[in-house]
Amino acid sequence: MYDKVKLWIDRTIVGEHFPTIVNYLDDANTQINHQTGEVKTFGCLNGLKVSVFAGGLYVVGSLPKYLYGSNVYSLDRHTTAKAFEKLEDALHVTIGKASVTGVEFGTNFLMKHQVPNYLVKLGNMPRLSRYHFEPSTLYYKGTGKQQPKVYAFYDKKVEATTKGMAFPEDLKGANMLRYEMRLNGRLPQQLRVAEVTASTLTQAPFYKMMVKRYQDSYFSISKQNSIKTNVMSEIKTVSDAFNVFVARLISQSDQTQISGFLDELKEAGVFEDRKNYSRLKKKIQEIATKANITVTDELMRELDDEIKNCGAYV
Repeated sequence: MYDKVKLWIDRTIVGEHFPTIVNYLDDANTQINHQTGEVKTFGCLNGLKVSVFAGGLYVVGSLPKYLYGSNVYSLDRHTTAKAFEKLEDALHVTIGKASVTGVEFGTNFLMKHQVPNYLVKLGNMPRLSRYHFEPSTLYYKGTGKQQPKVYAFYDKKVEATTKGMAFPEDLKGANMLRYEMRLNGRLPQQLRVAEVTASTLTQAPFYKMMVKRYQDSYFSISKQNSIKTNVMSEIKTVSDAFNVFVARLISQSDQTQISGFLDELKEAGVFEDRKNYSRLKKKIQEIATKANITVTDELMRELDDEIKNCGAYV
């Protein structure tokens, strides 16, 4: 399920033939800083971007695209090892000890309905903000300049069309939802491991841990539920009726409306105690998911099952 990676290969790993690395690159372009004398070379390698500096080189790009020519099909730890073997043959260097400074972990899911129908039912994620600017794309990320982790849901076909990417003929009529976990910078601290190198990505315990984090992050997101068909029989008090009515309104609304309302309250400075915004959000979520009022939405149940099953084979 690995896709884009960012590798730093230190010069000491390459050894004495480091100066010859640039000879293996396509469209290599060398730049010289006339004040410092620093030499940098930028080039490509079958779609991967390679930047060569005095102390080493960065290799950035999609491993599935490098191995198969497309990232429609994701890589598990075994096929990731094959991608690294191909890269080693191309650069003539062993990269097992290369540091991984960024990684995208995700896969595509073939769904019964169009992708926007699922995205609109995904609510808030703890400690991250929800961004749903267009129907086919949904992001969860922090508000600062640094983005150590981003979770993205989007329509893979729309992305392919927008970027002019090739798409398999047998999948052109499919509804393809992609879910990615993007981690950048300080990966050992983020993942609580000693180090993250190219060889780490292919190890079974690490891969299992990545799958679990990927799944747990998804299941931390609040979901839009459906109202029970026999809900009227559950109403005994005025409070019950109020909760059913509010839950029905919530189930019919876009999740963005809830976030938007909370943002309006914050901008207006309605509450002196900022904890009240979190309390209100929690109260809304409690009513929206009351066990005696709602059941898991059909589309959310389908996506839940897909996320659970994606970790079956590691």
